[in-house]
Amino acid sequence: MSDLKYWVWLSLSVSPGSRAGDILLPAFDYDAEKVYNASVDDYSKIDSIDKALVERLSDKDMSETDEIIDYCHLNNIGILPYDSAYYPSRLRRIERAPILLYYRGKLIDIDDNVGIAAVGTRRFTDYGRREAYKICRDLAIGGAIVISGMARGIDSICHRAALDVNAHTIAVLGCGINKVYPPENENLMDEIIKKGTVFSEFRPFTDPIGTNFPIRNRIISGLSLGTLVVEADLKSGAMITARYALKQGRDIFAVPGKIGDANSLGTNELIQKGAKMVQSGVDILGEYEFFYPHRISIDKLPRFSKFKLNPLNRNKSEKNKAKAATAEPVPAKTKETEKPEYVAENDYTSYNLSDEATEILLSMPLGSALTGDELSRGKFSTSVILSNMTRLEIKGLVRKLPGGKFIRLK
Repeated sequence: MSDLKYWVWLSLSVSPGSRAGDILLPAFDYDAEKVYNASVDDYSKIDSIDKALVERLSDKDMSETDEIIDYCHLNNIGILPYDSAYYPSRLRRIERAPILLYYRGKLIDIDDNVGIAAVGTRRFTDYGRREAYKICRDLAIGGAIVISGMARGIDSICHRAALDVNAHTIAVLGCGINKVYPPENENLMDEIIKKGTVFSEFRPFTDPIGTNFPIRNRIISGLSLGTLVVEADLKSGAMITARYALKQGRDIFAVPGKIGDANSLGTNELIQKGAKMVQSGVDILGEYEFFYPHRISIDKLPRFSKFKLNPLNRNKSEKNKAKAATAEPVPAKTKETEKPEYVAENDYTSYNLSDEATEILLSMPLGSALTGDELSRGKFSTSVILSNMTRLEIKGLVRKLPGGKFIRLK
């Protein structure tokens, strides 16, 4: 096993997402120290290596490497090199495997878990928000690891669903591990670090520029056994992740959408081309329960969906009315036995809410109907508000009204 400093040096010489690692590592027995000690002539003998890379490899200066290692040590940032026993084998098998990963949070044996990438559009609909949350919540309860990119929209909702049931979730960043992007996800990232793992291939302090995100998407799919696409147009980043998953031989799952809607064009096309249509988390978990019985258990899922409504049951039938009329009267509740109509404003412990969701709920006047935009005028962005509204709706604390408004019930 090479010293960590050689892997950091090599990662600085090899651009994230390039094929250089695929060329160099086999040529030097997957040993970063051998790559470092090689000469220009040694590099030049390798087929397909370009002059620019040879020039970078010829620079043996370790000053930046030492600075990064010191910074990571002082800031509780882990470094996971390619030759580490904790580096996922399924990630080693992909094209352009990362030389190393920076991480914060808890390391788990990813190869012994069912990782499911869950991705989608930043501009989600209410339908996409609801289905992303429900499915990822079920995946997490059933034992799967939800993996996403912590982007605005569907990605954040998927992470939130896993965190809300105290499950491990993994975020892969398109920037340095010490950066938060988007900025409004600072609380979300902190919670993922506490309960899950945040990874980045990019050196610390790397800004979140647009070209980084397609590069990191191959890692999201590479860590996973399957990729779920919830809502995506044809040119979205979620579809890039799906294409990586196909190249990597991973399973593809998609939530069907309304024909003709922009957010449904990508998912419906995936289904048309052979992706498995998903209506619940069980549709995904069932693919892996046999192979990972120690991890996946569909029996843990609630038997009935909280979203299932039956309008036919709103009125009693004549038979039930007659039965009710002849039944023994029910004694009125006494003050000692009567339950309060709503929980006190400072007591939501039984609902297992995050601090973020509690703060948003308490910012809503009881009984008032507000839009996400109106609520976002305070501390949180609209996307953060809406993702938390899904959970509050499930808990029966708010209700969605026509016109995109929400009313606080308790």
